[in-house]
Amino acid sequence: MAEQPVVPPEVTPAMFFEQLMPAGFQAQVEQGLPAPKDYVIQYRLTGEGGGEWNVSIRDGRMTVTPGSGDSHMTITLSMSDWLDAVLGRNGADLSLLLPQARPGRPDGSEAAKRLRGTMALELARDDEPYRMEISFNNADSPRTTVKSKISDYVAIQQGKLNGQEAFMTGRVRVEGDLGFLMQVVAITG
Repeated sequence: MAEQPVVPPEVTPAMFFEQLMPAGFQAQVEQGLPAPKDYVIQYRLTGEGGGEWNVSIRDGRMTVTPGSGDSHMTITLSMSDWLDAVLGRNGADLSLLLPQARPGRPDGSEAAKRLRGTMALELARDDEPYRMEISFNNADSPRTTVKSKISDYVAIQQGKLNGQEAFMTGRVRVEGDLGFLMQVVAITG
């Protein structure tokens, strides 16, 4: 049985997207966790050392191609924010980059294929905020910005904090189209 690979401190985007990410996906499939059947994510890393990777999941397999291509979802962030998430430093966590498969969380990929809009994250931490943009089906609008502490957003992604409760208590703030955000939340369980 495949195991989740350990991310080495000297990780490069090519190593992560082309080797570690497919190995981690395979480990999840072998553990019986829900996985998309037919879904494509485009990752764009900006800044020095960045680039683009097209991640395709079909028939229970993940293939990654350097460069850009058609996708259902595009995730854009800086190299430094990506590295923080991949290495779990400065409050960031891998759950910011990858939908977390866990028991009870449904595969929302079919519903995500119908979404059109962009969600921006502005997550507060000690130094510079963590910023990431997620575009569904290359749509610029509706546009929604989610703001919170990075620790609260990570806890939501990991299933340790109820997102609705965090919103109701002001730990998560939303600017823009709340209806679009509700659609995003509905597909992530």
